[in-house]
Amino acid sequence: MSEDGIKEIEENTEKVNLESEMANDGDMDEENDDITIPELPEGKILELRLLSNWGDPNFIGLNSVEIFTSTGERAVVENITTNVTEYTGNLESLLVERIRCKDTEKMWCAKKSPENPDGQIIVRLEFKESCKLALVRFWNYNASRVHAQIGVRYLEMNLDGIGIFRGELECAFSADSEFTPIMGETVLFTTSESILELIAVHDICLINLPEEPIANTTTLELLKADHLTPYRPSTCEEKDTPNTPTISLPAPKFPSCPPTGYRHDVKVLHLELLTNWGMDGLIGLTGMELVDDRNQLIDESQFTVVTSDGNKEQTLKLFNGRNLTRDPQDMWLVDFDTKKPVTITITFHEIVALKAISIWNYNASFEMSYAGVKASKIYVNGKLFKNIVFRKATGFVYFDYVQDIVLDPNMTENEHVPKGISQSIGGFVFQIRLLSTWGDEFYIGLNGIELYNRKGELIKVRENNLAAFPESVNILPNIKNDLRTSNNLITPPNDTDIAKHMWLTALLPNRCARVFFVFDVQTYISKIVIYNYRKTPDRGVRHIS
Repeated sequence: MSEDGIKEIEENTEKVNLESEMANDGDMDEENDDITIPELPEGKILELRLLSNWGDPNFIGLNSVEIFTSTGERAVVENITTNVTEYTGNLESLLVERIRCKDTEKMWCAKKSPENPDGQIIVRLEFKESCKLALVRFWNYNASRVHAQIGVRYLEMNLDGIGIFRGELECAFSADSEFTPIMGETVLFTTSESILELIAVHDICLINLPEEPIANTTTLELLKADHLTPYRPSTCEEKDTPNTPTISLPAPKFPSCPPTGYRHDVKVLHLELLTNWGMDGLIGLTGMELVDDRNQLIDESQFTVVTSDGNKEQTLKLFNGRNLTRDPQDMWLVDFDTKKPVTITITFHEIVALKAISIWNYNASFEMSYAGVKASKIYVNGKLFKNIVFRKATGFVYFDYVQDIVLDPNMTENEHVPKGISQSIGGFVFQIRLLSTWGDEFYIGLNGIELYNRKGELIKVRENNLAAFPESVNILPNIKNDLRTSNNLITPPNDTDIAKHMWLTALLPNRCARVFFVFDVQTYISKIVIYNYRKTPDRGVRHIS
């Protein structure tokens, strides 16, 4: 258990430095703007400076703080004080071990001063004796999704007057680290395995840690863990529910070829992988599929694959069919030198009518997704067909992250913004995180979303460009055939009071709802228009990122 515990701690370590513009603190010396996290800093007085919160105009607070020393034990705090006079909760409650507490009486939050809204709020902890800090974990304010904005965002730690950390704490319901068991926000001051093993013995977060990571958890399993589900109020109304099930047939993956349509008679397909998304020394893919002119997958028995690294065992992973995964054992990863491109050569036993290539980029984790392929060249029968930018994988599996490269010479992608145009953002995946509602604890929804290109024109978003997690309230075991599904987000009318034209989904424990717009080519967006949920305003979105 100790090795898993060490990995969990290391993966959740936050070493984010604040930009200087966010640290507008008159008492901070300029030479301390860049704080380097030290190894086992020693001292007796720990000072927490709460610099800002996640948006609440009146309060800033925390659930609790855990402090471990180099002996693996919890630091003994002899005295805890603050510089503010108006606050809610007991200051000593910050030192009580509570992981999933939502009782406001057992948390602590300070009232901001109207006269000095940007003034620092300081919590001062005095240890019984001088000690070496190995790990500090923060549990942010989480009384509800609505009040999670009270939680601390930017924080600084000083030990005996010396800065040891400045960075950002995650909002309690922003769910950036959704692929590991709930671990709070951990700041690590050591990488010593022996010390981390000692901490694991005393750390309640690592006791009874589940063996399987949440990354592989299904929506149904998340629902089983949803302690609120038995008390979740019904959201269905008879007028919203059809008498017979509504079945939506998926659109064809690729358009059918017209009589003079595009296709390529291919004997040899060659991919030259030129760059990755930033990982030093590695490049990889999760998987590939080849599609013929009848929209059928070309069986692996019809071709052979050779890669420049010559590792046949690794090469087999490209076509093993296990593409929606975060398991590196099912992915192809090789050494990479920017001066020498990696190649994949596919030779067909007989000439085939090739229409498209489906690519799943490397997706083992958010960090490892930077090993995925970025720039590449595709050659057909020895001739350069086109330069392609592969979409970076997301690091999670909330939707099918496949990228379809259609071998149509008429389809071009504009990879660069023309000079003089700067009011647009280019990318492959646009993600909207719905962090809180206007009061509802169980459901969150929207009427619609519109994307506009850099010419100010509405982008026609198709259903295969849209994904939502959770998809809709239909994921709940007691709801079936509710019409408020995710496709309503891109289907007019949006300015409406009619529920069947809206989207509603469930709020799951320690998750934020998400909406994804996923494109196979670089897409530029100048404006996003969001229509909030109108049927029940409390269920509308309040905070997004």
